[in-house]
Amino acid sequence: MVKFGRHLQFYLECDELTNDSSKSFIVPYKDIRGTIGESQQEFQITWTEALEAASDDYTNRIKSLWKQIFADLFMLSRQDENMLRGLPHEDAVQLYLDTMDEKKSRDLLATIKKLHSNASMNLEALRKLVKKYDKQATARGDDILTTILLPELYSSAIMDAPTLDRYIDLLRDKLVVSDEEDDESLDEYMSSIKQKTQLTSSAKDAFDVQRRATEMFWLHDLFTNKISQADIPMLVAHRGFHCVRDHSGIRPLENSLSSYESAWSNGVHLCECDVGLTKDEKLVLAHDEDFSRLALDPSRNKKVSDLTFKEIIGLTMKSGTRPPLLLDVLKSAQTIGGNAKLVVEIKAGNDEAGTALVRLFRRHPDLIERCAVVMSFDAYLMHQLRAELLELSASLCGADSAISPNEEFPIPIDPISTLYSPFKLPQLLLLTVATPPTKSYELVTSVTDFSGVDSWLQHEGKPSLDGVYLQFEPEMLLPEGLAALRALSSKYRVGVWMMLGDPDDIMTATRLIDGGGVSYVNTDIPRTFTN
Repeated sequence: MVKFGRHLQFYLECDELTNDSSKSFIVPYKDIRGTIGESQQEFQITWTEALEAASDDYTNRIKSLWKQIFADLFMLSRQDENMLRGLPHEDAVQLYLDTMDEKKSRDLLATIKKLHSNASMNLEALRKLVKKYDKQATARGDDILTTILLPELYSSAIMDAPTLDRYIDLLRDKLVVSDEEDDESLDEYMSSIKQKTQLTSSAKDAFDVQRRATEMFWLHDLFTNKISQADIPMLVAHRGFHCVRDHSGIRPLENSLSSYESAWSNGVHLCECDVGLTKDEKLVLAHDEDFSRLALDPSRNKKVSDLTFKEIIGLTMKSGTRPPLLLDVLKSAQTIGGNAKLVVEIKAGNDEAGTALVRLFRRHPDLIERCAVVMSFDAYLMHQLRAELLELSASLCGADSAISPNEEFPIPIDPISTLYSPFKLPQLLLLTVATPPTKSYELVTSVTDFSGVDSWLQHEGKPSLDGVYLQFEPEMLLPEGLAALRALSSKYRVGVWMMLGDPDDIMTATRLIDGGGVSYVNTDIPRTFTN
């Protein structure tokens, strides 16, 4: 399956970049898939060897983990060794949390999550290989291997991975900062910013304020008087209303809270953002893997995934503010109200960010309607997210909720539409490229050939995703290109994203919307937009 194969390849590439000297065993999916056309015996032997290697690796790493846990506990409980005698496994994790410092507990969480990810990846790879083999075996008239190999897989050590979920939940309950603590930290931060602002007030500030005010007046006039009101719901402000040259003198900085609040308050309906996941599992707005490009201090190049929320608060950007949490931005959209909504991009390979998004929706169901679209270049990740959102929808049905009725569900083929649900979930779109791919997860499609789209949007042969977000091509504006877009838009939701240098103007957007029937067009809202 192209979705899983690409996802696994990118997972391996990311794993190669880690500093871990002892690499985990990951099933060589591509190599084993290459043996499917050979003899049954060769495939079965290769598959079994991979299962044994994955099980041994998991068992050894779990054993090392428990040895470390009990070694640390023993060092702290020498005066009362009886407390460790026959200690149940969940109690051992709880005791570790209660007695160890925060760093050790966070390191334990990171280790267990990595073990869980590796085991889950190997389990899925081996299952899919059997399914793929049996599909071809049936076509050849040969015997299938499901009844022989799946019992081996489902009784192996890696099937124990779901047990780790309980440990992860225990650690999360203890370590992840609550929303109430977020608000207290934010209050302290805003107070300090206010004091700094009062100290730096000057005549230059007054000049800068006037320039920013002029820019806001221009934006308000653009969306009030210059752009057709029928087109506004399809225009997506890329990273908010921001300066594409990473300055914050006139426009806000990209992915900053003010870039979104400025856009929504001046007539923009949809804003796009990128999210990353912090070490303590907070979704923060970030396009790059670190903040070195936008930070006041360029040396602050620690990866987003290695930062805690506390460190995020202390990270000052060029605009003088910190990177906002996704929760902050969704709450602003809710407060502003009206049509203020987000289009959220999850970076490829970041499965945990998708799960974290579902957890956020579960805690704040009233914010779901403020997320219009979730998208990613990672097809496998998106199909996983669809399954988690289906589960969330089922669990929320019948419960009291502030979510408005789902008057317009995304797409007629959406599997959720076959169920009664009072919750309007975000549309799920797959990002694609039109140029030769530079990353293993990228799927290439062109306005001259959309033949691959149908299969990418399906999972296990059934409709799953709502549509695609295509890279802009000049050919899209030709009669043949517009016709191809209309045909695709009649089946799915279609968006168009652009690179810096592409024609970012109202004429191009209008042709894509009116002539091609697309639902979303990204824009940086340049000053030349109406030219």
